[in-house]
Amino acid sequence: MSRSTDSVITVYGLSSEGYDIGAKLASKGYEVYVVDESLGTAMILRPHMAADYAHLSSLLADEPLLDLKSGKDCIAKSKVLFFAPKLRRNEEDVLSEVKSRLSDFAKSIAPGSVILFCLPLGITGSREIIERIEHVSGLSREKEFAFVYLPLENGKPTVFGCDKRLDDYFSTIEAAGLSMEISRVSRAELVHAQKLLSKYAALASTFEAAKRLTMSGSDSPREYKQIFADDLGSSLYDLKLVVESVETGDPMLYLGSGSLKSVEGYSRFLVERIRELVKSRDLKASRLKITLFTDTDPLEMRGDKIIMARSVSERLRDFFSDIDYLNIMKEGFTFPMGIEKTNLMVFLSGSAEQKLTELYEDQINMTKSQVIRANLPVEFVG
Repeated sequence: MSRSTDSVITVYGLSSEGYDIGAKLASKGYEVYVVDESLGTAMILRPHMAADYAHLSSLLADEPLLDLKSGKDCIAKSKVLFFAPKLRRNEEDVLSEVKSRLSDFAKSIAPGSVILFCLPLGITGSREIIERIEHVSGLSREKEFAFVYLPLENGKPTVFGCDKRLDDYFSTIEAAGLSMEISRVSRAELVHAQKLLSKYAALASTFEAAKRLTMSGSDSPREYKQIFADDLGSSLYDLKLVVESVETGDPMLYLGSGSLKSVEGYSRFLVERIRELVKSRDLKASRLKITLFTDTDPLEMRGDKIIMARSVSERLRDFFSDIDYLNIMKEGFTFPMGIEKTNLMVFLSGSAEQKLTELYEDQINMTKSQVIRANLPVEFVG
């Protein structure tokens, strides 16, 4: 591939999703830069690195010698820009961190760029984002830059919205594995919101049914037991944005806010069930170590699952002193072998339970651990 301007790509955000995009493009001959949004530096992502490190976590764990450049310079020289930062603030204004990152990013974009915005937005949310890009960069939308609304979920776009023809850039988008039906941004925002409300209305109603069955002493259907805390938290950020973007009286507000209220109540229900187990089995709080296990990617853009785990941890600390949260996907993970206290293992995902029991069955038996599945009915195991 010739080294034309269009073959220079910058991914803003040292996230798993951003790295995956960059790795695909680097392996196909594009000149790719990945900007660490916290440090402002950019690494050159070469084809051999993309081949050697399938995931960002393995690259960071190995700490290879990297070629680093100024993030601003890389943004300025690229005509195709992916905006995919990690979000970790848990604030009332859920867009606050996005706005801060976006201002830093937009200062350096050059005329003729296409910006692929990989985070979710609420209904009409792109308007404020585009206005901020215009204000900070001094460039005019459509005339001097194109905006693409491309929210990713599990590394794939849920919708693709753009108000401008992308003929010159479509081969790059296709090479990144992100091509799909293109619609106007306003339509894409509505479609994304509809998919999200449909998903969470189903999750919330299922959780409410499971909670009532549990409280009445009845067993839940199998499909209720297969939905865990991590499943509930996977797109809460998106849902909050949709709820914030609709006006009072809009039926979408009631659909979204009701689902949000239900799902946010899950952590309280889980803590109540943990206390119930401790009481029923006559366990002493002072002799108890509670460990929450997940297998969440710690480098993904959204921090929803991490935030939910923190919420559970904080609630537990009102009643217990020894609380830990362990991510089995984190490099260097080892099973905690505490034998001085009673171990209470709480699995926030079904895959975390499966992986941990397969890898550490002997250690679990040795510590005589109590087990709770943090699924919708919240099951005590054994």
